Amino acid sequence: MDRRQLPGLNREVSALGAGCWTIGGLATNRGIPIGWAGVDEDEAFAGLVRAHDLGVTLYDTADVYGLGRSERLVGQLLKQVNRDRLVISSKVGYFAGTAIHPYAAAQIRRQLLTSLSNLGTDHLDLYFLHASDFGPDDRYLDEAVDTIQRLRRDGLIRAVGMRAPHEFAVEWASDPHHPQAADSARFLALFKRIKPAVLTARYNLLSPLYGPDETDVFSFARRHQVGLLLKQVLGQGLLIGARSPSSPLAFPAGDHRQGGSLFTRPTLRAIHHGLAALRQRFGGSRADLTRVAVRYALQRDPDTAVLLGFRNARQIGSNLTCLGEPLSSDDIGAIQLAMSSVRDMLTASRPATPNSPQEHSA
Repeated sequence: MDRRQLPGLNREVSALGAGCWTIGGLATNRGIPIGWAGVDEDEAFAGLVRAHDLGVTLYDTADVYGLGRSERLVGQLLKQVNRDRLVISSKVGYFAGTAIHPYAAAQIRRQLLTSLSNLGTDHLDLYFLHASDFGPDDRYLDEAVDTIQRLRRDGLIRAVGMRAPHEFAVEWASDPHHPQAADSARFLALFKRIKPAVLTARYNLLSPLYGPDETDVFSFARRHQVGLLLKQVLGQGLLIGARSPSSPLAFPAGDHRQGGSLFTRPTLRAIHHGLAALRQRFGGSRADLTRVAVRYALQRDPDTAVLLGFRNARQIGSNLTCLGEPLSSDDIGAIQLAMSSVRDMLTASRPATPNSPQEHSA
């Protein structure tokens, strides 16, 4: 397993990390489905063990992933391995419990202590402010920032993280006509106030391409010397052919894909069309497509780490061992050409909906 020095965290981590949203199982939060069907806890734990055996040192979970189940599974792993060699990340900000708001100071402290108990550890290496909703007029923003920094000074967390928009360039924030102006401006304002050490962002074959005059999240992270974790590189399985246009679209209650904008017939058809060109060039197996998707993300920037979701040992083992040789510049150009029409089609059909956990978690 390759290692990378993650800026901001000042720790070496495995280039590929275990994204533990998918092992949380079915769950809902404030009436919103946020989980995954088809999760067996024994198989999920076996996946964590397999990841560790293959050299993974970065494990990313959250209080809201399975409402504690994901954290507890990672905690089982920590009982069996050397905790000090691992980087453990969790999050707060979506789950309020009976509190008035997820970012109320008492709720943050309570959730952190619960996360530490679930994980069986006395500290987190990285603690993310998971959501950007700080209440009306950002009522809880200062309270949340002050609380999280106090927890860092107390040694309960080592570094603070926050989420970046899925589509972002610094220049968009000052362009009132750009459709992502508000999201970009909001992120910049929160970044200035929170001062995170690490960012997380969705990045995959469908992510937009940026011009030379645009400062994307990679350039932004380098400029500010913060780390960057990439999530959803497999597009929740869609970019490796896990679902065809004829796949059933019914999901049980508590599965985030229920009614999700990605899991529609038009979206599946568009992605299927884009993958046909990749299959022709790189091979048609799921391992072939996984190699393309993971390599594409890994090679974007040498200072980033990539989080891979899984539900069992077979999945994580395949994802970690199918990488083969790096992609050539011609390969990357062919990938971007094949997926450009898919991006255009999905952008044109994207509904204007509020941010929600199932859109941003990973």
